[in-house]
Amino acid sequence: MKQTILIHNPTAGSGKHDEKTLVKKIEAAGYEVKYYSTDTPGWERFTRNEADVIFLAGGDGTVQKLAAELLKVGAPIQKTPVQVLPLGTANNIATTLNLNLSIKALDELKNIEPFDVGQVEGAGEAGFFIEGLGFGIFPKLLKVMEKKKKNEGEPEDPDDELNQSLQELLEIVRNSKACEAIIIADGEEITGRFLLVELMNIRFIGPNFELAPGALTGDGSFELVAVPEKARKDLESYIQDLLKKDENIFLEDFVFSKKVKKVRFKWFGKDMHIDDERIDDYKGEEIKVENKHAAFNFIVES
Repeated sequence: MKQTILIHNPTAGSGKHDEKTLVKKIEAAGYEVKYYSTDTPGWERFTRNEADVIFLAGGDGTVQKLAAELLKVGAPIQKTPVQVLPLGTANNIATTLNLNLSIKALDELKNIEPFDVGQVEGAGEAGFFIEGLGFGIFPKLLKVMEKKKKNEGEPEDPDDELNQSLQELLEIVRNSKACEAIIIADGEEITGRFLLVELMNIRFIGPNFELAPGALTGDGSFELVAVPEKARKDLESYIQDLLKKDENIFLEDFVFSKKVKKVRFKWFGKDMHIDDERIDDYKGEEIKVENKHAAFNFIVES
């Protein structure tokens, strides 16, 4: 029988999923399961085991925690195929991998897809990302939503949380000042005043916002995306369309994008994030990023 490790975040998303149900589903697909809850101290000891597959039941934050532990340990477990069972709110990684937010047919997910990592210098202890790194409006959104959750608690419905995030993002776009940036992308210099600059490994950011439609997780490059100050009204209109579930304006009409492998950033502002974490002590330091190709393997649809 195939051996698997199950990493489970029992509080991800709505929290309406339990150990017994998940283990039963995985065993029905022909696996012997070793279970680890991220709520239990010492869950990181999963790396001492060997497995044919690592199942991860949780959201994007849980994938980031898993990635951090695998990078610490390295080969061979770092290359063990990871199968995401998306149970979070946004599930941007799973959506990029076209997992369709379903865990009903585990045996149909057989293809292995490489997954790149961004190696980061200049951001303190935050030495890597799996989703993206950026400046401007999205780290501001993280700050607003963290405060909202602290004051009001978690919304019961994940869709309500996503809509709230889009509403807050619209207000941030309307009221934020653009910042100067100097970007050296594979040797090309890009300068200007921007509302946002993002280096994306996946297609989605924040509240299921598809900022980088051309991003591929395993192609050895990232998608550099920037919205200049002059495109503020276009970005407002685009977010309003998302809220109405309409489509009258397209990102490619006003967003700068470019495939890159190595990037240096100098952002003349204070708002920076790596994945879903704000860098609260960013003071304009130069940030260097390089693509580490195929750091992980993920299982996707056949």
